[in-house]
Amino acid sequence: MEKGYKHKAVRIIVVLVLALTVYGLLITLRPKAERQVKTETGFFVEVLPAQAKDVNMMIETYGTVKARDILKLVAQVRGQIVDMHSSFEEGNFIPKGTVMMIIDQRTYQLEVDRRKVQIDQTGAEFKRLNQEIQNLKASIKIAKADADLAQKEFLRLKKLMSKNVVAQTKLDQAEQRYLASLERMQGLENQLALTGPLREQLEAKRNMARVQLRQAELDLERASIAAPFDGWVMKKAVEAGQHVNSGQYLGEIYSAGALDIEVHLPVKDLKWLPSDLKPDKMPEVDIIFSTVEGSYIWKGRVARMKAQIDERTRTLPVVVEVNEHKVAAGRQSIMVLRPGMFVAVKIKGSEIKQVFVLPRYMVHNENVVYLVNENRLEIRPVSVLRRYKDSVFIERGLAEGELLIKSPISSAVDGMPVRYIQESEVRRRKKEDGD
Repeated sequence: MEKGYKHKAVRIIVVLVLALTVYGLLITLRPKAERQVKTETGFFVEVLPAQAKDVNMMIETYGTVKARDILKLVAQVRGQIVDMHSSFEEGNFIPKGTVMMIIDQRTYQLEVDRRKVQIDQTGAEFKRLNQEIQNLKASIKIAKADADLAQKEFLRLKKLMSKNVVAQTKLDQAEQRYLASLERMQGLENQLALTGPLREQLEAKRNMARVQLRQAELDLERASIAAPFDGWVMKKAVEAGQHVNSGQYLGEIYSAGALDIEVHLPVKDLKWLPSDLKPDKMPEVDIIFSTVEGSYIWKGRVARMKAQIDERTRTLPVVVEVNEHKVAAGRQSIMVLRPGMFVAVKIKGSEIKQVFVLPRYMVHNENVVYLVNENRLEIRPVSVLRRYKDSVFIERGLAEGELLIKSPISSAVDGMPVRYIQESEVRRRKKEDGD
C-alpha cells in the first residue's frame, strides 16, 4: 500500500515538470508587443469635381392647345345635301381638296346652261345687226349715187330752162326726184346711226349675260364644299339628305399642324428670355403631353408676346405656335396634338456662360456648399443665380475642379477631417459589382 502511494507521487511530479516546461516555452516563444500610434479616421464622403458649363435657361409653364385656323362651314346656296364624304365625321382627318359634301346641283347646272343660251342668243343678234349695217351701207351707197344723178339731171334742166328749152313742169319734176333721193339717203344714214346705240345695248346685254353666267357657275361651284387645307373635323352639324338654306351652319374643321398655345410667364422669368428677340429668331419650344404610358414631345417656337401684362395674374401672355402635329420624340404612335390638350411648355431661354449646375440637395441653407480641402471639410457660401426644379445654378464662389461633397452630413463643422471617394470611382465599382 505504501508502494502505491510512491508511484502516484512520481506521476504527479512528472506532470508538474512537463507543465512547467511547456509554460517556459510559451513565455520564450510569445510575440513581442509593438507600440501603435492611433490615427484619425474622419467622416467618409463621396465627392465630385466642380465643372462649369454653358447652359440655356429653360422657362417652363403650362397652357391649353388651341387651333390657329378654324373654318366654320356655312352653306352658300340652298338645296338638299345629296352626298357626304365618309370622312366628314368629328375627329377624322380630311385631306386638302376632299369634297366633304355636295348640295343638289341640278338647279344650278340648269341656270348655267340657261345663261349660256342667253349669250348665244346675244351673239346671234350681233350677227344680224352686223348684217343690217352692211345692208344699210350698201343702200346708202346706192342712194347717194341716185341722188347724184338726180342732182345732175336737175341742174341740166335748170340750164335749159334758162334758155326756154324745157318747160317749168319738167324742171319741177326733176327737182322733186332729187329731193326724194336726198330724203331716202338721209333716212338710210339715220338708220345706220341708230345701229351704234343698238350695238351698245347688245354689248351690255351680252356682258350682263356673261356676269350672270359667272354667278351661276359660282353657285354651281358653291354647291360642292371642299376642304381648303389638310384638316381635322371639329364639329358636324348636318347629315346627308338634309335640306339646307343659304347661310346655314354645317360644321367646323381646323388646319392640321397649325396650333397655338397661349401661356403666361411670371415677370420673374422674363429676364431669362433672349434679349434680342426678332421675328426670325424666336426661342424654340418643347411641348410635352404626359400620360400614364409616358410623355409625348412636339417642337414649336414662340410666335409673339402680347403687349400688355395680365392685370389679374401679373403675367405676360405669350403665344407659342406648333406647325407639326406628329410626335417629335422618335416613337411610333397614333398620338397627335389636338385642341384642348393641357400641355407643359418648355421655352429655351438665353444662354448663360460658365455656370455650375448642382442638385438642390448639395446646396445647404440656401447658398452654402460643402467642399473637401486638404482632407478637411470647408463650408463655403456661393452666389446663386437661379433655382430651377431640382437644380441650382451657381455663378460665383466655386472654381473648376474643386471637390464638392455629395454625401449628406447631419452636423457639418468647418475644418472637420474627412475621407473621400470620387463619384466616378463609385460608379466604376458599382459597375464591376454588377458585372
